[in-house]
Amino acid sequence: MKLNKTKLIFTGGFLGAGKTTLLQVAAAHIAKSGKTVGLITNDQADALVDTQLLLKDSSIVREISGSCFCCNYNGFVEVLHELMDHQETVDVIIAEPVGSCTDISATILQPLKDQMQAEVEMAPFTVLADPEKLEQILDGGDAGMHPSAAYIYRKQLEESDLILVSKTDTVTPERLLVLTEKVKLMFPDQKVLGISTQSGEGVEEWLDYVLESAVSGSRIVEVDYAVYAEGEAILGWLNAAVLLQGTGIDWDRFLKNYFSQLNGLLGEGAAVGHIKIMLESGKEQYIIGNQTGPRSTMQFRGAAGNGNIAQMTINARVELDPEKLKLLIFEALAQTVSDDMFYEIRQCEALSPGYPRPEHKYSYIVA
Repeated sequence: MKLNKTKLIFTGGFLGAGKTTLLQVAAAHIAKSGKTVGLITNDQADALVDTQLLLKDSSIVREISGSCFCCNYNGFVEVLHELMDHQETVDVIIAEPVGSCTDISATILQPLKDQMQAEVEMAPFTVLADPEKLEQILDGGDAGMHPSAAYIYRKQLEESDLILVSKTDTVTPERLLVLTEKVKLMFPDQKVLGISTQSGEGVEEWLDYVLESAVSGSRIVEVDYAVYAEGEAILGWLNAAVLLQGTGIDWDRFLKNYFSQLNGLLGEGAAVGHIKIMLESGKEQYIIGNQTGPRSTMQFRGAAGNGNIAQMTINARVELDPEKLKLLIFEALAQTVSDDMFYEIRQCEALSPGYPRPEHKYSYIVA
């Protein structure tokens, strides 16, 4: 029988803020301390790159797909119980909501505090924010997004317990200092920290704080669901799995060429929430391409090497009609494959998120 409560950490933030990378790094840090970690990913559709990536580290991972946590609260609670009943006693659970979700405090945190406080200890609700978008949002801009998507970004910041400025290695120390002070000025009641999952700077400080503090869901903000729904619906959402075959294909070059073709088709008019693609040629051989805004944000890590067969998993969230996005995704693929290659689309789902209808919506703070 488990005597101690399971620590539950929510890491929110808009698409491309670095949530999944933080989960990966944090899980490794916690495991080093001898504790067992469970991870919960979330998406509007199946075939999630994030889940596949986290499973590479042999982590205990569960995925909730088809709806966000708040619209499938009971499903989320079932997964929580599944992890807490796992044969390996899970000490810490880290959950990553869909990047376009907000009102997490009213729809998830308060119900959990109300109904599960005997079993779980909630950590401060962390919202990640990348410096580029955060700076523009604080200045009153839309960071290149649709105004309703920018509205969601602001609401995520407002309802947080802790604002975690991510990717601090991408800005100068002087700029980071100014940005951090501006965040503290505009959100004086939130804890503000910085983190770089690339260098590791700030990871332990953040973990120490969220593991020790029991302050969670300390505020509920007013959310206009019509604007919220528009901000989500403006995004075309595509998850796909494709089998690729050829002879001695340089898969790393293939993926980079694919991104180039896709960006050429998207042009400058379609704002990218994120495009994340994993290309696997073997269990330990994979490359991930990640784009969180304009073409300049494109990054690659890992290596799939050369080979004859590979699995390509595509997750794209772009301000486009989903059918148009689907057309461009596969037109770019057709342009990238050479005449001696073969590809098979094994799974594809393209959609716009529906109107958010949370199962619970608390109007008060649960003590």
